[in-house]
Amino acid sequence: MKNFDIQLDEEYAQKLAYIQQEADQNTVEAIKSSIELRYQQLQQQKTDPLAKLKQSKFIGCFKGETDLAANSEAIVRSLMQQKYDHR
Repeated sequence: MKNFDIQLDEEYAQKLAYIQQEADQNTVEAIKSSIELRYQQLQQQKTDPLAKLKQSKFIGCFKGETDLAANSEAIVRSLMQQKYDHR
C-alpha cells in the first residue's frame, strides 16, 4: 500500500469532515469511497455513450429546415394548416 501525504485547503477539509460524519467513515475510508465512485463514473462513461453524452455540455439537436429560425412562424403556420385544415 502506498502512502500519500496530501494537504487540503479549508473548503475541502470541511467537505471531507462532512462526508466522514454523514457516512460514518474515517479519512481513509472516505477518500477510498470517493475514488471508487469517481472511478465507476469514468468507467461507465467509457462504455455507455448515453452516460458520456449526459455528462457533456451538449444541449441537443434535431433535423429541420436550415432556415428554421428565420421562417419559424411561417413553418408553424404551414404545419398547423396541414394538421387542422381538412378541406
